[in-house]
Amino acid sequence: MFDFFGSYQSLIFSILFLLGLLVLAIALFKIFRQAWLFYKQSLFKKAIEWTILELRIPREVLKTPRAMEQFFINIHSLKNEAGDFKEIYIDGEVPLWWSFEITSIDGKINFYIRTPKKHRKIVESALYAQYPNIELIEVDDYINKIPLTTKEIYQSNENIFGSELNFDKPDFYPILTYERFYEKLEMARKEEEMAIDPLSVLIESLASLHKEETVFIQILAAPVNDDWKEEGKNFVNKKLGKEEKKGGGGFNQVIYEWIKNFLWAPTEYPVWAEPKEPSKKEPANISDYEAVKAVENKLSKHGFESLIRYLYIAPNSIFNMNFAIKSVMGTLNQYSSAESNSFKHNVKLWALIKNYLFPYFYYAERLETRKQRLLNNYRKRMFPEKLPFGKFFTSHIFNFNNKSKTLILVTSELATIYHVPGERILISPHIERTESKRMGSPAGLPIFEEE
Repeated sequence: MFDFFGSYQSLIFSILFLLGLLVLAIALFKIFRQAWLFYKQSLFKKAIEWTILELRIPREVLKTPRAMEQFFINIHSLKNEAGDFKEIYIDGEVPLWWSFEITSIDGKINFYIRTPKKHRKIVESALYAQYPNIELIEVDDYINKIPLTTKEIYQSNENIFGSELNFDKPDFYPILTYERFYEKLEMARKEEEMAIDPLSVLIESLASLHKEETVFIQILAAPVNDDWKEEGKNFVNKKLGKEEKKGGGGFNQVIYEWIKNFLWAPTEYPVWAEPKEPSKKEPANISDYEAVKAVENKLSKHGFESLIRYLYIAPNSIFNMNFAIKSVMGTLNQYSSAESNSFKHNVKLWALIKNYLFPYFYYAERLETRKQRLLNNYRKRMFPEKLPFGKFFTSHIFNFNNKSKTLILVTSELATIYHVPGERILISPHIERTESKRMGSPAGLPIFEEE
């Protein structure tokens, strides 16, 4: 007798087995694809040639951060992005980035730009165009003077603290930019009052350090397209009460009206719907109005995927973690208000662990791996890994590499945080500067990128 149920069960098991193999094959393919992309992108990053330029600043700088914003606008045009199969899977191309750095070493404050060597000339041209009197000097990487490991730092009777910063609100909320700190310098001079430089608080804070204390501040920036603006546009539309488009309109509505009017034409005069203007209302209060205005201003500018990271190293006898936690954060949060964005520490990766929080165990080991990762990432000027395989592969048993997070800074925000200091700040003897006055940029620098 034919065993129908036995054959039916066998068929079910065969189908499930084949489906299982299919799922396994898809999973293995995705893992292989991730591993391949991570491998090729790692090779691409490793092959990038870098150079570090020190900004030698003259005693007299009469420009506002608006000049630095123009510089950031210029380098945004150097944006690259993997587009075709070869660039993605063969070359492993990733967007190139820059690092803008402020350091306090041995009581002296310096400004640096780390740039891909292929873009060095265009970076110099863009900066000289805005600041003809500065000098750009190629220098050795100052970070090489710092030990490779935290263990070596401890052996020198020193300690280290560091962190990365995140936004407190979504990326489309701006920080207060230099426009709020500066009036035009010419107008300020007419009023016999110098405009306030947004960097003044940070410089004064660094100037208050002991000579043995060291602070490194790093701002990574990679030009991006406008995809990040969609969330901000939705926020503005919601605040202004604009109606969302609903299905059933557009072309289908036109066809429907034509058919209806054609069928009823013998008895009724055709009626056509009036085009609807999207409704718009004023923001509910002044706070909403200011927020919408600020967001719209940020959305009008070029964006950079960015990361702010800092390190603090000092002898044990004068090591002051509160300076790093409060002073650095305080100087950066002068750029905040109730309607704007503000910075906060990424407490998931900063060099401080509270042993009463989960997972409770291996406090010392987890703290040590955090410090070492921060030191390594600063040294290499690393953006967070984007690929899940890359995050897994670069993780440590005591420190998973999935905590770092980037933010979007537009040209005016970058220029507010990092620019050539103005004349008032340069009164401080702590800033490395050139005493002579340049007559202009060197001859022969290109206006456009050389291929």
